[in-house]
Amino acid sequence: MKTIDEILALEDIDRKIYYLKKGRKTQLPDREKLYADWDPNRHEIIVDKEKYPQIEITIEQEKEVFDEKTGKTTVIPKKTKKVDPNRIALPLEQDIVNIQTAFTVGTEPKMDCTPDESEKGIFEALKQVLKKNKIKYQNRKIVRSWLSEQECAEYWYVTKDDGFWAKLKAKVANLFGKSMPQYKLRSVLWSPFRGDKLYPFFDDSGDMVAFSREYKKKDLDDHEITCFMTVTKDVVFQWELDKGWEMVSAFKHGFKKLPVIYSYRPEAYCEKIKTIRVRLEKLLSSYADCIDYHFFPILKLIGDVEKLSGEFRNRVVQLTEGADAAYLTWNQASDPVKVEFENHFNQAYALTNTPRISFENLKGTGNALSGEAFRYVFMGAHMAVENTAEEIGPFLQRRVNFLISALGSINTNFEKASETIDVDVEIVPYMIDNVSDKVSTAVSAVNGGIWSRREGIIFAGNMDRIDEELKEIEEDMSQKTEKTK
Repeated sequence: MKTIDEILALEDIDRKIYYLKKGRKTQLPDREKLYADWDPNRHEIIVDKEKYPQIEITIEQEKEVFDEKTGKTTVIPKKTKKVDPNRIALPLEQDIVNIQTAFTVGTEPKMDCTPDESEKGIFEALKQVLKKNKIKYQNRKIVRSWLSEQECAEYWYVTKDDGFWAKLKAKVANLFGKSMPQYKLRSVLWSPFRGDKLYPFFDDSGDMVAFSREYKKKDLDDHEITCFMTVTKDVVFQWELDKGWEMVSAFKHGFKKLPVIYSYRPEAYCEKIKTIRVRLEKLLSSYADCIDYHFFPILKLIGDVEKLSGEFRNRVVQLTEGADAAYLTWNQASDPVKVEFENHFNQAYALTNTPRISFENLKGTGNALSGEAFRYVFMGAHMAVENTAEEIGPFLQRRVNFLISALGSINTNFEKASETIDVDVEIVPYMIDNVSDKVSTAVSAVNGGIWSRREGIIFAGNMDRIDEELKEIEEDMSQKTEKTK
């Protein structure tokens, strides 16, 4: 296999792009198929007119009309019309993926770090980069894309600073030397539903040494152009395909590491329950048709009707001798439909370890699902988060490692600290916190000598101002000691 340097050295751009695509070790996701499963309006119950054709309804039955003058009998054919059947789509994939996303990153991932004096500045800068890039929301987009689209990539780049470093300097003293950095870090997501075809390039040892993205754009005349972008550890290349491939730009990104973080899964999270969802949609739609055409009562008349009189409650039907009238009743119970629907619906959520969170399911729980009880009830969801963390955890860790390196690249004052600081990222499953339980646990652990006071404050959830809290606690204790003397 050719190395990335050998491929980029080729003069033939078509051949170059061919090899860059061949560097992908996994199959390219089928975007159309995945989006058809994700969007309820594209489910086969809605779009497949052959599998779910229109229903032919008889308006008038065929009848014979005898003409006394001619003595001939004319057959008048029946009248029919075609109507659309009920097409009920269920957004099961969206609901399950959204719930799993909320449990995975609904609580912001924890960054475990104990920086020394030389590392406090870069750690504070790291937190501000994450905050200014709205990473707590971007994490949800990433997990949602990864679960539903099979893959997602995050690309980091620099833009002109518009006050980021000035605001950070106001918080952290002695942050800079004589000059202030000119750039700040920004990010963008790439994924199949966003119109991107992603081509990670791995070397023989399994390391990603380059990353390519193919996408389409339109110029001002609505002319569509295919673009191909490749990012290496040093340079960003961009080509455009109009009449032929042409290079439009090549520039050094200035980072020490590849500024792309990528994650992939072999199939969509809800692929295993697709057949269940298809069956549920067919069941609901067919049952709705049954209701429409058979639920409302039909009057059955035997013999001749002499007279109809009255309105509403006083209606009277007068029949001739030997005649009868009765409503056709629906004796078959609909319980089998209900049982099958509930079984399949519950199975879809159970197979994906997804709790059915709705008002109907939770309205009777009261305070029962707080604290420790919540962890037991939603143990399946938390186990699913642990499985998800096998891929998303390393993704988040690679992002933090890159940002630390990038901060050292754009701010020379952080260069040394970027090589020594150690930040571990841990995914924390979403849960309902009982504050009194957490405080009681923290107090018991600190008084029992199991935790330090700092760890107790962190466990109680007051992570934003740990140092301030420790200082205030020490001042309060010193004041109490002076009063007792």
